[in-house]
Amino acid sequence: METLLIETAPGVITQTYWHPGGDKLVIWHHGMPSPRPLSPEMAALFNSYGYSVAVPIRQGYAQSTVVGTRPIAEDAKVTKAVVEHLGFNEFITTGFSAGGARALADLAILDNVTQGIDFAGLVPSTEEFNPFANAPEDELEFFDAIRAFGPELKEQFAQWAPGFLANDPMAEYANADEETMAWANSPDAQFRFAQRAIAFESGVDGWMLDEYSALVDYGFDVSTIKKPLQIFHGDADTNVDLSCSVWLNSQVGSSTLKIFPGFGHSRIFSLEIIEEALKNL
Repeated sequence: METLLIETAPGVITQTYWHPGGDKLVIWHHGMPSPRPLSPEMAALFNSYGYSVAVPIRQGYAQSTVVGTRPIAEDAKVTKAVVEHLGFNEFITTGFSAGGARALADLAILDNVTQGIDFAGLVPSTEEFNPFANAPEDELEFFDAIRAFGPELKEQFAQWAPGFLANDPMAEYANADEETMAWANSPDAQFRFAQRAIAFESGVDGWMLDEYSALVDYGFDVSTIKKPLQIFHGDADTNVDLSCSVWLNSQVGSSTLKIFPGFGHSRIFSLEIIEEALKNL
């Protein structure tokens, strides 16, 4: 794995984790707030199918330049610049959680993306569908504060960050079934859990701007997507409601949806699901 610093716009640096190993390119869009390289096991799996993988780190995280509030559609320009820098003519876009929304932006906007994979991804709010309809009241108040984007917001995120880092990621699996616990204890999952501090190496701007972009107009219409899209979601997901993927599948005529019983949010991005997706490409 290499860490690249790519100028994706004049004066704008996008830190990118680069996992070479194949003559085809996958762009992997990370979750929120979880910029991280792929685990050695995950990178090797992609490589075994002939893919090199680039993971662009969104603005404000690690060494990626803070630009400011902007719609998710703008991140497709970053993807385009990363692909061009790496010297590829076409690519497959993939994303997990908040990264799923960026994969959708690539599919809707860029000509040289051939297909996509969405793992329990966020979707935009529309007049017909509210992805936060099942959120508790305190979360809705939190969302309103982020949309307002007042001057005190950054301090609020700075107060939340230590609690996020202090959270034991294994705690939610204390009563998990044997299969889920085996996944949580796997080298791939443990590698991911250990990378959480990357999100706050440069402060909280990345997390704050990520949350904002998820709550405002995305800047594109998912129904314009015509390229093949695989959607994977677990029915035990408490972070991104399953209804989001069901709705997305209803809007994109070129998509397929597979639902995994008992799978929570993090587990949908696991070696077994990635391999199934790669076999379908």
